[in-house]
Amino acid sequence: MSGDLGAGRRYDPPGRLPDFKHIEGQSQQWSHAVSGWFDECIAYQEAHNLHPGDKCQYYNWLTTSPPGPDMAQTIVWNALPNTLVRRFGQAKAVELADRMFPLTERADGAGGYFTGKVWERTFYRPHDEYCEWRVIRNSSGKITKIVFTSEPPEYWQALHGDTLPGANEDSTAKYPFRGDRALMLELYRTYVDKNVQLKDLQAQQDLIDEATKRVVIPAGAYNPWNKWNTTHGAMHLCQPDNTLVAEIALGADATVLRRRGDRPVENPDELVCCSRYGGPMRNSDPTIGASVNSLARMGCWITLRNPVGLYIHHIDLAGITRPDGTSHGRPITPEYFRVERGSLTEQLIARAVFEVPPSEQPASGEPLTVSDLRIAGVPIEYGAQLAGRITVALTGVAAGPGSFRNTPVGCVGRCCQGQENPMFLRLVSRDAACPDGTRPAFDYPGAENAAPEARLVADTAPRLRHRA
Repeated sequence: MSGDLGAGRRYDPPGRLPDFKHIEGQSQQWSHAVSGWFDECIAYQEAHNLHPGDKCQYYNWLTTSPPGPDMAQTIVWNALPNTLVRRFGQAKAVELADRMFPLTERADGAGGYFTGKVWERTFYRPHDEYCEWRVIRNSSGKITKIVFTSEPPEYWQALHGDTLPGANEDSTAKYPFRGDRALMLELYRTYVDKNVQLKDLQAQQDLIDEATKRVVIPAGAYNPWNKWNTTHGAMHLCQPDNTLVAEIALGADATVLRRRGDRPVENPDELVCCSRYGGPMRNSDPTIGASVNSLARMGCWITLRNPVGLYIHHIDLAGITRPDGTSHGRPITPEYFRVERGSLTEQLIARAVFEVPPSEQPASGEPLTVSDLRIAGVPIEYGAQLAGRITVALTGVAAGPGSFRNTPVGCVGRCCQGQENPMFLRLVSRDAACPDGTRPAFDYPGAENAAPEARLVADTAPRLRHRA
């Protein structure tokens, strides 16, 4: 079942984006990197998480062909950041979601991603559901356009010709790319702003996390948090957890069967807490983890469908109306949501724009804006209102049910629950005390009897790069 399955088989770029076709060897380099990330994540599970002797149920589609037919399962969730909703409530979350946060601050309140002066003035969008947006307003403050993207940062680092790291924090794996900086600049100028300069997209000095002294972005490399992808535009995902490697690693983590005492862990939120991957307050990670884990409990081989990525699946336009002189208004048409990159027919949308199309503009008078539209009678004031109508998705593939009989292992983490806000969850290591104002979540008789062999993993194992 293992080995090279043929020279014609490879991992395609996300959304089957065509840019790599113009760069000699780039498509092969991308496939090699994705394949390498899968292999690293599989090896990590077998070395650090699985019961001794058990084999990982996750597989590399490029090198492994499981027995029997496979079954595709599309996993979907809402694009509105549930982390903000659960922490601040719906109304405040909708407002905050359109703001930017410095990289020294996390939207869930758990410290920051990096420390240091440079990170205080470097920003990201707090959209942790693998779909981000940017709102564009006119001089009157009305929304004229909302840009949505699900493109991973690794794709743009590869276009720049950078060398991408491995999936583990201590990995020595390196994945170099030829890249084409002129093409990358042309794409930025086409989709973001004609004034973009190459130096704007590059780190002008080593960007260092002062707490760890780690060089996050070396001087001269592509900077995913450049101004044209943050404060001045949106080309791809910039929330630090929204990466392709995170998606691959999360899928691998979710194939591990977990238990607390003698009870299997199956609840989506508790599974994230127990396994210590992703964010327990998101829509995405608990949904992905629980869906994959349910297939793992069936003993299936599991992977992610090619092309690996997280995509804008569709937008629900029902109940969105434009003014037409009546009290209810007129329903808008699909032309308001225009796909710019990726595939609409395959529901692999990588970039889309929501705006009033020219055909819908009045012949005279003031142009119609997005702010003139209503959702269920409520005026559109924030891009987050549209994000709440967008579904994000990935597709898992399962095969050979009953192929595995892996032994469930104990938890490596747990969550603490807000005392005043029970919807708030903070992920901590298994033996850590709960922060002030919180108490143990999923706390019931016997819950504390996790398997002792998991303790070593929580404290000493190198981390996959997506882990909290």
